Amino acid sequence: MNNQDTVNETATSEERTLSLLCHLSMLLGGILLPIIIWATQKSKSQFVRFHSLQAIFFQITLGVIIMFGVMIFLILMLVSGFGLGEFNNQGNSDPPVFFMILMFSFYGFIFLFAFAAIGYSIYIGLKAYKGELRRVILIGNIIYKKVFG
Repeated sequence: MNNQDTVNETATSEERTLSLLCHLSMLLGGILLPIIIWATQKSKSQFVRFHSLQAIFFQITLGVIIMFGVMIFLILMLVSGFGLGEFNNQGNSDPPVFFMILMFSFYGFIFLFAFAAIGYSIYIGLKAYKGELRRVILIGNIIYKKVFG
């Protein structure tokens, strides 16, 4: 464990299970599940509150990153000439090579990004199930300070 991680010895089995479900919500029900768990448990358990808020903001952050990536992809698609009528001067309607490379790269990035995000959520969920207060990258410290002071 690094200096940011602490073990909550007082977390009950139910609290650890709810925290695990919050992080696994990417597979089970999206952002709605941690919101429901946070709303029902926020005044009962700081441990569940911490993990549910992390799951919520982790999924929001992923959504923003994906939307930003799609916007960049659309801009690059327009720059490559896709959607501007004929692709070249010779009347050939085959898409340009740059566009094809861009498409394969984009889909590969989305696949790897989604796989990594799901894997990271499973990892954080398992740490929560062990009773650890593992902090998610970028947002974990902020949420820890808000929940635990």
